[in-house]
Amino acid sequence: MSAVEGCVDAPAGASRPWARGTSAVLAALAVLVIARMAFHALFLPAYEGPDEPHHLGRIVAFAEGPFLAALAGVPLDGSIARAVELRPCGPGRRPCPAFGTAPGAFNLLRPLPKQAAPAAAPNPENHQPPLYYLVAGLLLRVLTRLDPTGWLGTPDVRLLWGRLLSVGLVALALVLPLRVLFRTRSSSVAAAGLLLLLLPGASEALARCSNDAAVFCWSAFLLLAMDRRAPLWRICVLLACGPLIKLTALPIAIYAVASLWRRTHRSGALLGAASACLVFLVQASRGWLWGGTYEFNRALSGIHESLTRAAQGLSRSLYTFIKTIFWLGGWSFFRAPVALVIAWFLLILGFLAAVRLRPVASRAPHAAGAAAAVLGCVVFFIVNRRFYGEWGGVGGWYVWDWAPWILLAFDDLGSLSALARRILLPATALFAAVANAVYFQMAIRLYG
Repeated sequence: MSAVEGCVDAPAGASRPWARGTSAVLAALAVLVIARMAFHALFLPAYEGPDEPHHLGRIVAFAEGPFLAALAGVPLDGSIARAVELRPCGPGRRPCPAFGTAPGAFNLLRPLPKQAAPAAAPNPENHQPPLYYLVAGLLLRVLTRLDPTGWLGTPDVRLLWGRLLSVGLVALALVLPLRVLFRTRSSSVAAAGLLLLLLPGASEALARCSNDAAVFCWSAFLLLAMDRRAPLWRICVLLACGPLIKLTALPIAIYAVASLWRRTHRSGALLGAASACLVFLVQASRGWLWGGTYEFNRALSGIHESLTRAAQGLSRSLYTFIKTIFWLGGWSFFRAPVALVIAWFLLILGFLAAVRLRPVASRAPHAAGAAAAVLGCVVFFIVNRRFYGEWGGVGGWYVWDWAPWILLAFDDLGSLSALARRILLPATALFAAVANAVYFQMAIRLYG
């Protein structure tokens, strides 16, 4: 029996600490997850993470420019645009040298000096809520001033710093709130979650320069605060912060508000909802109606196709979304082999088929959060179609923002039989190992 198979659950409804051997196995898995993400941050070619130049540009705006201008949204720093042009890239990001003309893998370890800036370009990430960029930018401003060499002023070094900051946020979530939250919960669910975090898609989502790791970390702290019935003021502060990082925090915020309501804290739930809605006042003051990836207050083209074709397109978007959870392929979008995609869907179906629902008193809070997540995805699919003119362009990396909540919901609402654990946990470990081996084989061949 493997160490992962040996993770023993408490009976449904029980609450007891893990055995010492189980804790050691899960600690080792957590270290492996952090190491895998740190390696990805170093391995991935410069600016190959989706939207990394734009996220970095937003951070730099707060690190270097006037605060009010950065808050309102400024064009992408020209030195970042120039750095992107100088680094090899895939066909979707021309003009820049093609992969193979220069080494791509680990090239951030060979940073280029800051180059003369071309004309500034619009930054689409200006549409995002500002909190993560504000905090990261102020931190970068302090570190830059403490660096007498000017090394931290180059775009490449700042990009690597942004990636490692994301890895640090994931590590913080694993070491503190998630370790405490799952200390008396299912060790099998904890093991499955850590094994899934080893997938290439998890690193692609959370080890890049973006605000996604911040949502992951925030959700872990909010869930722990809810579980420990923290003071209402603390929960409200967390509820205000999450959507101000990214709107993908809203489903988890809705779960938290519904949980407060179920606990008969009606006034507390209303105060929590008002805290979570603070993002809309902030975004309105910045001139954006919603403030997601797209400007929802701009005119978009209509969907001029039949209902049948629209339904097919929506299904394609859903399929692409689920498929790219475990493998995105960077900004070059190199695809996973079909056999791996099939195995991924079979693994998901295996967990769904094996779970045994528990007779919990109320599933309403998780159901409310799930309904918000599904509705948000559908709206995003449709807006993406109207914005770009085609279906299937939404990647599944957003799911990793919700990973702590998804694991908590799985543990709250269901359990796995001993037989299911003996099959699914080794299958997940095997799938993660194979997916990583194939991913790096293809990535090295592409990146050079």
